[in-house]
Amino acid sequence: MSEKSLKPIIINNFLKNSFFKDLKNFIIESEFSWFQRKTMIVGTTDNLGYFTHSFYNNNQINCDAYFKYIIPILKKLNSKAVVEVRANLAPSCFLKKDACAFHVDYPYKCKTAILYLNTCDGGTEFKIKDKIHFVKSEENKIVIFNSDIKHRGTKSNNADFRYLINFNYFS
Repeated sequence: MSEKSLKPIIINNFLKNSFFKDLKNFIIESEFSWFQRKTMIVGTTDNLGYFTHSFYNNNQINCDAYFKYIIPILKKLNSKAVVEVRANLAPSCFLKKDACAFHVDYPYKCKTAILYLNTCDGGTEFKIKDKIHFVKSEENKIVIFNSDIKHRGTKSNNADFRYLINFNYFS
């Protein structure tokens, strides 16, 4: 495969502004439940973990908001089947380095989409054919890629937190 065909698809202003603001407010401004994970990548020690909220995992819906917020996004992504959907909250001070370790979300062929909920100078780096491609975290931007592409989150230096929703699905 060519490098170009492996590059992520980036869509700015992915959601209608009113829907995005409602979603962002629900996750960032309301009394949203966050659960700590001890590390960003299993087997690594370059970070102190992060917080997550599962909308869908292990073939089950874990949050009633899945119906209001997640299903419309999955439809827009042309998802045929869901693997996992979760919101992530990454405190900048939890990264011991400028980025966590490169990883793949799933070793099999499915899609990953990252919807950024806030703007900061952090983002996602992709390693494609030994070249690094950076996508900046900007609110209402989505980046879509094959789940077996190595990627990693990077530290924000101008915001205390990075908020995003991670979608893994079959298209």
